[in-house]
Amino acid sequence: MLLAPMPAVMCLLAGCSAHPRLAAAHGTPAPTPAAAGDDVLAPGVVHRAIPLGDGGVDLIDVDLARSHTRLTLQTQGIRLSSGSVVGRAYTPREWMEKTGGLAAVNGGYFGAEDVRGDKEFVGLLVQKGRVRHAAPPLLGQGSATVRRGRYVRSAFGLTRDGTPQITWAATRPGHPQDIAAYAAPMGRGVGDWRVGDAVGCGPTLIAQGRAVVTQYGERLVSPGPRARTFVAYDAPGGRPAHFVFGIASGADFYALAAFLIGYFPRHDGSRAGAAMCLDGGASTQMTYRLGGTVQSPRETGVPVPDALVLLPR
Repeated sequence: MLLAPMPAVMCLLAGCSAHPRLAAAHGTPAPTPAAAGDDVLAPGVVHRAIPLGDGGVDLIDVDLARSHTRLTLQTQGIRLSSGSVVGRAYTPREWMEKTGGLAAVNGGYFGAEDVRGDKEFVGLLVQKGRVRHAAPPLLGQGSATVRRGRYVRSAFGLTRDGTPQITWAATRPGHPQDIAAYAAPMGRGVGDWRVGDAVGCGPTLIAQGRAVVTQYGERLVSPGPRARTFVAYDAPGGRPAHFVFGIASGADFYALAAFLIGYFPRHDGSRAGAAMCLDGGASTQMTYRLGGTVQSPRETGVPVPDALVLLPR
C-alpha cells in the first residue's frame, strides 16, 4: 500500500511517509543554509555548524576529489557470545583517538552488553567484503500505515575504493554471505550489493535525489525532534562528489531530510543523491579534531560497537 501523497510531492516507495516539509523541499529549491561557523579540518574537509529549528546541525563535509581522506567503518574484536555477534565498544571519541581519525560518529544499532562489556551488533554488518552479522528480510504484521509482509532496512556501505553507497539491503535467506539490494523497504530485489564494508541502520531520508522518509516501511518510527546522526552524499553524473556526515539536534526525520535537500546546492548547483539516519537517542554522538583540539558537539559517554571514522590517507 502506498501512502497518499501530499500536495506537490509524490511518495513512490512502499511505506514511505509524505510530509509538507518534503513537499516544500521539492518545490522551489530551498535557500542554501547560512553557515554559523566553518572550520577547515584538512584540505577538502570542512566542519560546519548550522542552525536548524530549535537546535542545529554539526556536519563534516568531505570533497571526495580534493581531500586526502578515507571514510572507514571501525569495529574491533568481533566474536560470538552466547549465540550473539558482539564487538568491543568505545565512544566515538575513543574510536577516533584509537585510529588517529579526523572525525567520528556512532554507527548502527546495537543490543545488549555481555559479561565482558562487548555489545551486540543488530542489523547488517560487513567488513572487508565479509558479512559478519547477517540481516535477512524481516516480517511485519502490518498496521494502518503499511501493509503486512517482508521488509528490509537501510544500509550504508563503502565500496572497495571507498565510494559511499546507501540502499535498502538484506542477506539472502540460507546464503548469509550474499547481500541483495532492494528498490524500497518492501520493494523488489534489484540485484547483488557488493560492498567492502557496510552497516545497517535507518531510516532512509533521501533516495535517487528525492526526499522520502521510510520510517514506517522500515518499522523504525521515532517521532518528534531528537538527536540523530546521519550520512548523505550528492551524485552528479551518478557518482558521489561530496559526502557529509554529522549530527542534528532538535530535528525530526522530515526536517532533517528537507535540510539536506537544501544543503547540497551550495556545491556548484549539486543536489542531494541519498541520505539515511544512523543510530539515534542516547548513543548519538559526534567528535572531530580541529588542529590539536578534539571537539564534541554531543558526547554522552555511551560506548558503541561500531563507528564511522574519517581517516587521513
